[in-house]
Amino acid sequence: MNITNDIRTLFLNIDDSSIEYINELALLQGIKISNYQIFINIFFLLIIFGTFYILYRDYIYRIASKMTRCADIGDIVNLNIDINDDTYIYNIYIVHVNNSKNILKDFIIKLEYNFIEEKTNIIYGEYKNILPVLFSSTNKNINKISNGFYIFDLEGKDKKYISYYDKDDRENIYYFDRSKLINKKYKYFVTSNNDKKLTDNNSLQLAYFVRRFSYNDNISLDPIYNILYAIENKKNMEY
Repeated sequence: MNITNDIRTLFLNIDDSSIEYINELALLQGIKISNYQIFINIFFLLIIFGTFYILYRDYIYRIASKMTRCADIGDIVNLNIDINDDTYIYNIYIVHVNNSKNILKDFIIKLEYNFIEEKTNIIYGEYKNILPVLFSSTNKNINKISNGFYIFDLEGKDKKYISYYDKDDRENIYYFDRSKLINKKYKYFVTSNNDKKLTDNNSLQLAYFVRRFSYNDNISLDPIYNILYAIENKKNMEY
């Protein structure tokens, strides 16, 4: 690449100039150059070289990241045109591994991400399926909420704890046990608006994001914002 040749030429010029400068000092002032002075100059050159190398790597990374994001956005647009009825609605099903053959019936939680309206709908599974992962948190024991499962909410652009009310027990508020839902006994499936399983990389990254977000809400939001950017990109293409 041209930038690599430019950097190499720059350092060769710096090195030659430094040696010439040292020799001139020795001739004009009769100073004997010590090993310490030579070391200082070499150390200075290494610092410059290291700085340029870091900047170069950062430049290459940003270019590659931008190209990857553009490719992902294009794939998302094409997927919604071809498979997802152009709705940009993604369903995330959380199910126990034993029920993974019938996720539409035996799910624990269904998250409906409507990216056009930027809304997140939560649908609960049958009580028999969700009971093993529930815990109660009364007003006297409110600290237990910190153990609850939470999701990224499209509307608020922030985390949101999922609560559950039993119609026969209005005194207690129930939450989903995060430590259980993020272990390997539970799987996360993503489907289109018409409940067709999606296995493309961006959809799988979205499902993976939902799992990881509940124990690390500082992770990259790229799986969310790539879809939002895809919608904006499609709107701009239509003008």
